[in-house]
Formats: sequence, structure tokens, C-alpha cells
Amino acid sequence: MSAPEAHCPAWVLHRRPYGETGALVELFTREHGRLGAVARGARRRGWGGLLEPFVPLHAAWRGRGELKTITDLEQAGAGYRLRGEALACGFYMAELLLAMTRREDPHPRTWEAYAVGLDALTGPAEPALRRFELALLAESGYGLRLEEDVHGAPIAAERPYRYAPERGPEPLEPDEAGEAGGACLHGATLLALATGEGLAEEPVRSEARRLMRTVLSHRLGGRRLRSRELFRSFRKPHQ
Repeated sequence: MSAPEAHCPAWVLHRRPYGETGALVELFTREHGRLGAVARGARRRGWGGLLEPFVPLHAAWRGRGELKTITDLEQAGAGYRLRGEALACGFYMAELLLAMTRREDPHPRTWEAYAVGLDALTGPAEPALRRFELALLAESGYGLRLEEDVHGAPIAAERPYRYAPERGPEPLEPDEAGEAGGACLHGATLLALATGEGLAEEPVRSEARRLMRTVLSHRLGGRRLRSRELFRSFRKPHQ
């Protein structure tokens, strides 16, 4: 990849200073996945305001190694001015991408879900966040089993299940549900995640959030996400 790339849609996931006027960035690109890149002379070239999270970009770069060199940068649309919980959700998606993707490994479904998720942060965000998490897990090789249980039987909407991250949903008897704790959810929640519909309604909303937190924590090896601490700081005491 030594020749300059054609302009490619991209988002900045992370940025830190490089020298006096440059920046080291992690880009999430549509065609090439996540890339590490250096923007030399970013301030001098007028890129300082572009190399920020939540600003859609068209980027070009060159280089064969792990770290590319950005050769051109253009804004591709209006950026998102996120505040409060919406800001925490945006950082959460970026942090998941940094933690769960490898460089130069395209994730086209996740790319689309990330863009949709950012746009949804101006309103009720959780359905879009769930779709983003599902796409990222699937394209990272950890897709969830949502339409049949561990025995191959179709999911029943009214039945309780315990979701085991390495196996999938295990059916429970009604009197076992109370003993399953945070791992318990109803089949209706699994089916809602499979179709992407009804994710804003309770109890699907709470059960889906709890399930995704359990599965992602398992895949991250228990690693704590800073964005979750930020999100909790914005939540009201009664929520």
C-alpha cells in the first residue's frame, strides 16, 4: 500500500499528539477497516479540526507498514456535536472498535452500523447500539445464537433462557428463571435482537442491554471500558 489510496470514507476513533504539529490517529475506514496513521503537520495543513471523533471524513494515505501517512483529508459531511449520555455512547462504540478489531481487517456491516448508531444518538440510542454491537460481534467471529437454543430447537418467545457466551441460549423451566440472575432473559428478547425490531420496549430493552454487556465482557476478557464509567457519571441517580 505504498501508493496513495483514493479518498476513502473514514472516522477518527482516537487521536494523540505527534511532534509539535502532527497527530497519531486510529481511523475506521469503510474499505480497509481500522488503520493507524500519522498526520504530519496537521495544524499547518488545517486538519486540526477534522481529526476529531464523530466527524465524517474522506481520507487518503500511503505506506506499507503498520503506520500509514495521511496525504489528504476532507470533511465529508456535518460532524456530530454530542453531549452527555450521547457523548458517552459515541465513545463507547469507538472504544469497542479499538478493542475488538484488528488493523486492516474490513468490517463493512459494522461500518454501516457505526454510522447509523452515531446518527441515532440524537434520539433514543439503545436500539442502534444493540445493532452495532451485534454487527461487531458477528464480523469479529463471535456472532450470537438468537433463533435457536443450544439443542437446535426454535426460540420460544415466552420461555426463559440462560445465555452462555460460548454456547448460546439454554432453555430454563419457569421456576428456574429466578435463579439464573443476570444471565436470564426471555425468548422474545432474543427474537427482537435477531430481527432488530422492538428493542426500545421493556422488558426487551433491559434484557438486551444486560445480555450484550455479559457477552461483550466475556469477549473482552473482563477488560473494563472507560466509556461505561463516563456513561454512569451522566446518568441520573434514580435511573
